[in-house]
Amino acid sequence: MIRLAWLLCSFFAFNAFAEPQCINCHQSQVEDWQTSHHFHAMEKATPTTVLGNFNEQTLDYQGQQARFYQQDQQLFISMPNLDGKLTDYPVLYTFGYEPLQQYMFDMGKGHIQLFPFAWDSRSKAQGGQRWFVLHPEQKKHDLFHWSQKGQNWNHMCADCHSTDFKKQFDLKTNSFDSSYSSINVSCKACHGDPKAHLKWADGDSSIADKGFTHNIKKQTPLFTQKADGSMQSVQPLVKSEQVQVCATCHARRSQLDDRKDPHSFLQSFQGSLLTPELYHVDGQVWDEDYVWGSFLQSKMFNAGVTCSNCHNPHSGKLKLPGNQTCTQCHSQEVFDTPKHHGHKVASEGSQCVDCHMPATTYMQVDARRDHSFRVPRPDLTLKTNAPNACNSCHEDKTPQWAVAKIKDWHPNSKHLGTAHFSEAFYAADNRLPNASTMLTKIVQDKGFPDIIRASALSRLAASPDNNAVVAIARSVKDSEPLKRQAAIEAAMPFDINQRWRLLNPLLDDEHLPIRAEAARALAGMLTQPFPTGLNEQDSKRLNAALDEYKSIQQYQAERGYSHTNLGNLALTLQKPSQAKAHYLQAISVEPIFAPAYVNLADLYRNQGDEKAAQAILKQGLNVNAESGDIHYALAMSLIRTKQKDTALTHLQKAAQFAQENANYQFTYALLLQDLGNMPAAISALERAFNLTPNNPDISYSLAQWYVAEENYSQALFYARNLARLVPGNQQIEQFVKQLEMMNSINH
Repeated sequence: MIRLAWLLCSFFAFNAFAEPQCINCHQSQVEDWQTSHHFHAMEKATPTTVLGNFNEQTLDYQGQQARFYQQDQQLFISMPNLDGKLTDYPVLYTFGYEPLQQYMFDMGKGHIQLFPFAWDSRSKAQGGQRWFVLHPEQKKHDLFHWSQKGQNWNHMCADCHSTDFKKQFDLKTNSFDSSYSSINVSCKACHGDPKAHLKWADGDSSIADKGFTHNIKKQTPLFTQKADGSMQSVQPLVKSEQVQVCATCHARRSQLDDRKDPHSFLQSFQGSLLTPELYHVDGQVWDEDYVWGSFLQSKMFNAGVTCSNCHNPHSGKLKLPGNQTCTQCHSQEVFDTPKHHGHKVASEGSQCVDCHMPATTYMQVDARRDHSFRVPRPDLTLKTNAPNACNSCHEDKTPQWAVAKIKDWHPNSKHLGTAHFSEAFYAADNRLPNASTMLTKIVQDKGFPDIIRASALSRLAASPDNNAVVAIARSVKDSEPLKRQAAIEAAMPFDINQRWRLLNPLLDDEHLPIRAEAARALAGMLTQPFPTGLNEQDSKRLNAALDEYKSIQQYQAERGYSHTNLGNLALTLQKPSQAKAHYLQAISVEPIFAPAYVNLADLYRNQGDEKAAQAILKQGLNVNAESGDIHYALAMSLIRTKQKDTALTHLQKAAQFAQENANYQFTYALLLQDLGNMPAAISALERAFNLTPNNPDISYSLAQWYVAEENYSQALFYARNLARLVPGNQQIEQFVKQLEMMNSINH
């Protein structure tokens, strides 16, 4: 009787969340799924589904008391609204469940927003079983404030947490009419439409491959290690799209359209490369990058490992406990011993994941492991400042200590001291003179994973030389879509005609993101006069791809950046009135989006209307008085209209609110110098130097300014740095010699 009751409950739960017919044949898979994060991805908020304590609990929030309570079966959260008045919001949905659970409410017009609070569902021993404010630093004008787009379910969350999601945003009414077929992640989310499979199950012999259009099984069940240390599958690899299917959610990516099926990753999405905003210089995760971008860097992926080699695909849990996950392929006798990992058995550091999958904590309590499976390289920390697993645990020790320890354990290490792509990425990110050559070698080296080669190519945008031209031309013809995607960014610094010669084949690419981005990059060809302009056939090709680009922006019409992108395109096509309309639409849709104000001000400036430029920038500051970008743009406009004293105030705020922007610090310093405040100017310029020590303009200015102050030792320091950055320049070398002489005389 108990078993029958459980099955009936399972059936009705399954019927509520997924395809009920699946349970008839796949009972064990359904049982696994009902224990998974996918099952709990989103649920209607009831006293049964919520984990948080709604028994008259309170929490300090913005100087008031947020309240969590229940009336009958309805759950409520009381919190200050945008005017600061305590307001009761019904809780509509739960979101996730371990290690935290979030909650959602309807903000009106179908905008489903996440509350600023979360329930820490970890045990009390782990510090859990409490309410906490998820983003306590967020203000009304910040993207991740509860009222803004960064906390909007329709745009940010729904596609991955529900099945068959359709966004359905109406720009005219600024409303959503979103829908889904299952509230959570159901069978269909991964396997696709079951109709053909059900016909096959009913005996239709005309249906091939059990009715599924794509194989998402493992490529091989197991790997063995060969004598040289490389991994060999126990049977020939079979083609599988499992990683691509998982990537549609488990990747940092942009969504270009409602997904057509679970297998459309490279059509409906554009995966992110290893950029400085998202990843450390050596490819370790920095921001919330999820798994795909890391896994593609790994030797595991290159060997043919798929997600389900380690994870039960239905429960999401590891198939084997602890180190057994790794020793199913890697020899336990060799690797699961103190001789290899250097730590006592069963201690922290003895688990494979401690060193090869270090965790980064997001959302205060959610520790996620890096899936690049990299070897710890404290020697690279010394060269590039990238973190390493050793010092992330042993915070009181130095990278030199960690290097010495590894050499003790592995005196013949084939890793320590060897070249690494991070050195080239570091050189590029820091504007070192040999960056282009180093990056080009990586782009052309098939020994590197494709995502690393593509990321190297994208960084060549900062070095538009002959090396870049050759790398772009070859990558446009490459079979790997990530490299073709990166070629577009790398080509952007070149003039439009050269861009056309390099990129125009991509207008016919099989992947939507590549066609659309190529069209954006080449749109300027439509304004070129004869004979450099396009013929009729090429114009049609470009316009067709541009229409796809525009459709992508229209799909994202609830965001300010989509309308700003359309405004930028209109300017490229020499249609300023259309550009203005798009920028104003961006401001209307998302008032906190600073680039819309800045771009519109630039449009007014180009039309000779500085008064209008300043007015729109001041409007932006009324919404967000802490936008460094808007303060900077306004300062530049004020300087052009000879209002330097007022401009100085805004440049100071730009430098204050965007402290990591060296250009703002540099410009602030120049204006301070112009106004005669040299001590403050030098201080600002030194802050800029600390941010970008490899910028020759900053070193040159500091050297000259210290000469004017007769501080020859400091001037010599910056002059020598300038000589390092610009080797072989006779004038700089002579300048250094003069300073050396003056410094010696002075001492």
